[in-house]
Amino acid sequence: MKLHHSSGRFNRQGLTLIEVSLVIALLLGLISIVFLGIGSYRKGADKAKCKMQLSQIQKAIRAHSNFNNLAVGATFGEADAFGTGKPIGTVAPVCPSGGTITWSATIPAVGTPYGNCSYTDPDDASITHVLATADTEGW
Repeated sequence: MKLHHSSGRFNRQGLTLIEVSLVIALLLGLISIVFLGIGSYRKGADKAKCKMQLSQIQKAIRAHSNFNNLAVGATFGEADAFGTGKPIGTVAPVCPSGGTITWSATIPAVGTPYGNCSYTDPDDASITHVLATADTEGW
């Protein structure tokens, strides 16, 4: 014979305060990890965007020099590159992280960038937008 204890203490449904607190703590921990990851993702995306802009400008300058028979080292400054009727019909791009992009005054040799960014992350000096030789190989 089974005896059923029908007191409200054993038949209650729901969660205790400790269980609810534990679930909230776990959710807050997961959310904080996501927010920390977003900062790293943004820095990486800004670096990629900056280098991609420099790459696209390099390709446009290289194409312009090829079409117009401009030799490597020929004078070709920022005023010659950017603006209406110029090889890059817009204004010069800016670094999304706030770095300063400097442009060469001449047609660069293959593997030498036409522009370079000075940005270095103030929190982590290893994060820079400066183009390494490996970045510009074949440019």
